[in-house]
Formats: sequence, C-alpha cells, structure tokens
Amino acid sequence: MIAYRPEEDFLSPPVSLTVTPSALEAGKAVTLTATLTNTATITLRGTVLYLAVDDSAEQDGLGDLAPGRSVTRTWRTRLADDAEGRVVFTAHALFDVNPQGSDCTRTSSSALLPYRSLAAAFDNAGISTEDALTVANIDGSNSSLSAEALASVGLTPGARVTYDGVPFTWPDTRPGSNDNVISFGQTVLLSGSGSRLSFLGTSTWGDGKGDGKVVYADGTEQTFSVDVPDWYGANSSAAVVLPYRHISSGRDDNPVSLFTFGVDLTAGKELRSVVLPKVSDGIQAGAPALHIFALTIN
Repeated sequence: MIAYRPEEDFLSPPVSLTVTPSALEAGKAVTLTATLTNTATITLRGTVLYLAVDDSAEQDGLGDLAPGRSVTRTWRTRLADDAEGRVVFTAHALFDVNPQGSDCTRTSSSALLPYRSLAAAFDNAGISTEDALTVANIDGSNSSLSAEALASVGLTPGARVTYDGVPFTWPDTRPGSNDNVISFGQTVLLSGSGSRLSFLGTSTWGDGKGDGKVVYADGTEQTFSVDVPDWYGANSSAAVVLPYRHISSGRDDNPVSLFTFGVDLTAGKELRSVVLPKVSDGIQAGAPALHIFALTIN
C-alpha cells in the first residue's frame, strides 16, 4: 500500500454534484446526486460525504475509499415552502489521509428561485444619510441617493407617491439597508391584473437596456424591453429629480433622476410573475446597471 508522504502536495480528489429537476420550485422535491472519485495514490480512510441544501444537510459514511474507486450517493429532499431567491447545493467529503491528518473536497452549485415580492429580491443599498455617507453604494464607486434629498420630494420610507398617474410605494427601509433590485433576470411572483406593469427606478453608468418578460397565470408569456436613462443630471423625461446626491467625500450638488418605465399588459389576464430585464450581473464602476425600487400593476 502506498503511504501518504506529508512532504508531498496532496491534490484533493474530485467530487461531482448534479441537482434535479432543472426547474426548481418552493415546496417541491429535489434530488442531489454526488460522486466522489479517489484519484489519489492513497486510500481515503473514514470518508464521510455531506450533501446540503443551504443549511440543511445529510451525511453518509463511505468508509475507506481505495485509489481509483468511485462512490455515488443520492439524497432526495424537499425545498422549504417559503424558499426563494438563491439556493445553494453542496457536496462535501471529509477523509483521513494519515493517522495525524485529514483533508476534504467539495463542490457547490446554486439555483435562483422566484422571489415572493420585489422587496424580497432587494440586493443593493442605494440610500445614505449625510452623517453616514458610506453605508450605501449604488454605482460601484461609492455614490448613493441622499435620504435627505429624497425626503425633500416626498420619498420617505414607505411613502405612497404617484408619478404619471401611477401609484408607487417607496421602499420602507433604513438608509444603508438593501432598498433596490439590481435587475439581472430575477423572477418576482405577482398576482392581479391590469393594463400596465410599471416600475420606478434608475440606471447608473449609462442607460439600462435589457429584455424581460411577463408570465401570465395561463402560462403564456409576453416579452418586453426597457431603456432607462442614466441617473446623473436633471433628465427631462424623469419622474422625479433630486437636487443632489452623496459621494464618499460628501455632497455632490449635481441633480440625479428617477424614472418610471414598464410594459403594457393583456387586458383581463391574471399575472403569475415577471422576469426582470437582464441588464447586468451586478454593480461595477463603468458598467451600466438598472436599479428597481418599486413596481405596481395599474
């Protein structure tokens, strides 16, 4: 038998992971299948394999795994009824490589489930106060909307406002908390019907352009496109213009703009969800990102 030599580098053997079905739903069954292959030249002793969905895990003792041998284990479980957003799946194996030492190998994947509301999908803090300028970063360069400037135009936490005849509820959040969605194709569940699905938001580092879709309760889909102007400056098409913004060093006395945009709906059809426009994968200085603060069916 080849013994482990501590002066040599030990390359952890690979573990693979598959998750089925590909389209996951809250409250429904999910199956994790992991395969651990011992590509090392020594036996992996006392091997234990953990399969996990977020913080919920099952372990399986595999015993000793000789060189060249593979072992596959499957775990069927159920996603929580209230599961939403990103769910992480992990396969993690622990094993002894000598009497005094152990090692591990792991792999993970994730899936993005529909969010139950827009607020549940908030992933960016875009609002700061004059005495806490760095608690928010809306554009990747430590700029932010001013809570004081927002209040001057009626946009206080939880406020009901109307722009272009459309009512919106401003996020009921504290400065420094996540208060907007960076739009990258997330699904948000909806209910109700109307003539239009409207959004309130803005774009940073250029125009926010992308395609989304509305899904109706009968399974039909309707695609739409958005082209939201950059926030910097007093735009004539803006729903509201703020007199200034915050930057990391203080107040920048250049106005910034918020906009309304949306998609006309098929009259009388019940809504199931909206897939937000794919604009970016996050915020990065110099790259356009679309921020959505509120939506309404009107």
